[in-house]
Amino acid sequence: MKDAAKKNGIFLGKMELQELVRNAHKKRFLLTAENVGSLGGPYLTKLKGRGMEFSEARPYQYGDDVRHIDWRVTARTGTTHTKLFREERERPVMLVLDLSRRMFFGTRQRLKSVQAARIAALTGWRALLRGDRVGGVIYSEGMHREFKPRSDRRHFLRLLSNIMTEHNLIADRMNNNEWSFGSNSLFAPALRRVRQVVHPGSLIYIFSDFSGFNAECQKHLFQLSKQNQLAAFLISDPLEKETPSSGRYAMSDGEAVAWVNSENSKTRQLYASTYEDQLKNLKHELQLCRLSLKMLSTVDNVSEI
Repeated sequence: MKDAAKKNGIFLGKMELQELVRNAHKKRFLLTAENVGSLGGPYLTKLKGRGMEFSEARPYQYGDDVRHIDWRVTARTGTTHTKLFREERERPVMLVLDLSRRMFFGTRQRLKSVQAARIAALTGWRALLRGDRVGGVIYSEGMHREFKPRSDRRHFLRLLSNIMTEHNLIADRMNNNEWSFGSNSLFAPALRRVRQVVHPGSLIYIFSDFSGFNAECQKHLFQLSKQNQLAAFLISDPLEKETPSSGRYAMSDGEAVAWVNSENSKTRQLYASTYEDQLKNLKHELQLCRLSLKMLSTVDNVSEI
């Protein structure tokens, strides 16, 4: 890599991910009233207990703290009622970043891997500003890194530095023709590991093109969704959705070569419909896993997400 500091859409610049904190300050994720407490951390557990946020009033039971008697409800109903509260707490946020070789593809502005790293960084900055603890799982063919969720800014900067370093090493190898199309899916092993390290009640973000999604991935996501909230950004490139301008183009999976004639209207229609059908099926399967999915192209401005 000759100039990693330059933001060229192939390599990640030295300060590219760190500088996104400015965008995080400009626009925060909007949290619904259901998820926001007025005291303490921004999230509420579903468990009713002796926390800080009022939940409801119910008839007094033997053993209830008399200090929590709701005198207004008691006077109105004529029956002694006590207040119940929900415990407030900060939520661990886990960023799962796919840096497999299939993510190192792009035809406009930047690679999918660069876009994934950018939206992951921005999501992490926004979580830190909310007071959450942020960690990450980063994986590729030759690398797997884990960072426990912490609210420490320096800890998050180390995570971002690791993302930049590992990403640019892979891009460097590709530039030096150290390239291979791996057929094995890394997605499932990564999700299996996430299940082992994540704490219940976490908010898990996944940044990937989901090219490695299979039945095992679906199983892991479903199990994760039982005790956590799942969200994902599906990263795509415009060329994956529609054929390029009129002409004949060679396409290869690293072994076989096929030619596409984009001058043929039926070919263009088949190309686009195949992508839409695959996307529709993927969305349906992810919906069964109770995963919230957002689409993000390599040409999109992450600051507007």
